[in-house]
Amino acid sequence: MTLRFALLALPLALAACDSQAMQNMQNLRMPWDKPEPVAAAPAQPAPPTIPEPTGASPTVQPLEIQGETAKIATAEAETLAVTDLTASGEGWTASVKGTTARFEPAGGKAANVTVRRIPYSGGIEYIGVLGGQPFVLRVNAQDCGGQPMTATLRASGNTLSGCAAPAAAA
Repeated sequence: MTLRFALLALPLALAACDSQAMQNMQNLRMPWDKPEPVAAAPAQPAPPTIPEPTGASPTVQPLEIQGETAKIATAEAETLAVTDLTASGEGWTASVKGTTARFEPAGGKAANVTVRRIPYSGGIEYIGVLGGQPFVLRVNAQDCGGQPMTATLRASGNTLSGCAAPAAAA
C-alpha cells in the first residue's frame, strides 16, 4: 500500500520542483470541469455625427447618415430662390417651370418631364425620369459666359454642359 502512495506522490514531488509544470497541473481539468468562457461585451457604437456639406450633388454622393438626423440649412443662397429657369448648351435646351422641365435636344423631339426640385450646398437640382432613365438638371451658382449660373444635364445616358439663367417674369 505504501508503494502505491509513493508512486502517486512521485509525480507531485517532481512537479513541485518546476513552477511551469505546477501551473500546467492547475490548468489541467476535465471538460465538464472547465469554467464557461466569458463573452466580451459588445462595444457601444459612436453617436452619429452630421458630416460637413461636401458640395457634391445628392445624386453623385449620398447624404444619408445612420442614426437620428436633424435638418440643417445647406442650400446655396444664390440659387435657393430660383424656381423657374432656362438652361442651354451645345445641342440642347431645357426650361423649368414649377414641377415641369421641358427638354429639347438638337434635332430631337421635345419632351416634358415631371421633376422634383432639390436644393443642396452647391446649387439646385431638378430630378425626374425621361424614357425610363434618370433626368437630372444640376444648376450651380458659378458664372458661365454672360449668364449667372452653370448647368449640367444628364439625360438619356448622356451628360451635357451648358449655362443657365433665371426665367424672365411673364
